[in-house]
Formats: sequence, C-alpha cells, structure tokens
Amino acid sequence: MADLSAEPNRCKHRLARTIGASLLSAGLAVSVLPERAAAQDHQYSAADIQAGARLYSSQCALCHGANGDGVAGINLPRQQFHHVSTDDDIRNVVTTGVVSAGMPSFKLQPAELDGIVAFIRSGFDLSGTPFKVGDAGRGRAIYDGKGGCAACHRVDGKGARTAPDLSDIGAVRQPAAIQRSLTDPNAAMVPINRSVRIVTRDGRTIRGRRINEDTATVQLIDTGERLVSLAKSDIRTYDIAPTSDMPSFSGKLTSDELADLLAYLLSLRGQ
Repeated sequence: MADLSAEPNRCKHRLARTIGASLLSAGLAVSVLPERAAAQDHQYSAADIQAGARLYSSQCALCHGANGDGVAGINLPRQQFHHVSTDDDIRNVVTTGVVSAGMPSFKLQPAELDGIVAFIRSGFDLSGTPFKVGDAGRGRAIYDGKGGCAACHRVDGKGARTAPDLSDIGAVRQPAAIQRSLTDPNAAMVPINRSVRIVTRDGRTIRGRRINEDTATVQLIDTGERLVSLAKSDIRTYDIAPTSDMPSFSGKLTSDELADLLAYLLSLRGQ
C-alpha cells in the first residue's frame, strides 16, 4: 500500500475512491457465472470480520458509504456487484488494481485482505458468518421444488399464507439474517412470526401465525389460511411456541443449493 503518512486525509480518500471505482468496474456478481458457481470459497473467523470492519471504516467507507451502498450499482453487504464472483477475485481487484478505472495496486498484508473479504462476505454483520450467493434462477427452482417453500410462504400473490410473505424479503432483511433463517431458523426467528395456540373461553382451539397484537386484541392467520381476530378478554389460554415451525435446510440442501436459494430470496424486492 502507498505511504499515507505525508497526506493522510487526501490519500485515504484517494484509496477509498479508487477501490470503489475498481469494484464498480471489475464488480462482484450476484448472478454467478456457471463456471464460477463457488462464489465464496474460503472460511473466515469472527476476528477476520471485525478486522475487516475496522479497515473498511477507515479506508473504504468514504466512497462506498457506511452501509456499503455509496457507489451506483454496488451494494457490498447484499453482494450486489457486476462481474467478479470469488473471494480471490476480490483479492485480485485490490492487489493488482484496475488500470481502466485508475486504481493502482495495493500491497496489503494477507490478513488485511482476509479481513476485507470476510467483512464483505459477512454482509457487514459483525455477529454473522460468511456466506455465499449463487444463481437466482437455480434458486427459484429450488424454492418451487426441492425446498418446498411455497407450501408455507407466498411470493407475488402465489403460495400459502401460513408463513410470512417473502415478496420483498431481499429489501427488508440482510443476507446474513436470511442465511440464518435457512440454516438455523430458531436462532433467526422474529417474535411476531412465532406460531401460537389459543383456547377461547367457549372452548375453541385455534392455531396459527400472529400478524398483529395490541393490548386488547390479537390477529392471526390460522392453519386454514383464514384471518382470525380475537379480543383478549375472550381468550382462556394463549401459548406462544418457543421454536420456529420452519425446518432447517442444513444437511437437506447442499452448500451450493443454499447459495442459489439465498440468491433467489435476495432478488425478491417487492414491486
């Protein structure tokens, strides 16, 4: 890396600007090319991610922004780039530069490169673990087929209503959070989405998913996909499930299939 001691502020800005320009030019693709399907092929520790966060904040955030979306067409935490797909591709962009974008080469230490890649691959989630994003087209086939997701979820008006609507999931949840939902749904469970079992004072038993609750009422979608609204004064017992109804796909889908399914879910951004 160039010596930044003489002109620290201007050099840091130049480094951030050139890295940003090169990533825009060389790009990291959400739509992974078939011959490069293994989008993330290394494993990183929490220490790598945290070190990368510090380096990003000091060197890259001026151009890419604190949220990683400061360069048009690029969203680093959502893995939205252009043409590059592997971890080593990211390293090459930084270490060899991109002449056409005016980016020089930087002699970063291996640990620094690991940190930058780990932070990007974690989705800017310091508590998360790196994930990979595959092909959205293949992911849609998994969603409709092997994954069986439409049996519970709904996308663009198609599918069941017993689980949350996923039509805009890619816009409202970070990739790392979606990944956790796929592999460890109990750890990623949103409280309002927990299933409930209600017994009313007149003896009815109702099971379903809460969609709203206030001090006086609760609304849910029952197992028959009907909207039910109840006054809490009419409820005898109200039990909230401690675990998610969603099964884990860990061990049921391969790592590449999980990457493809994640890519499809990230592509769902509403109308």
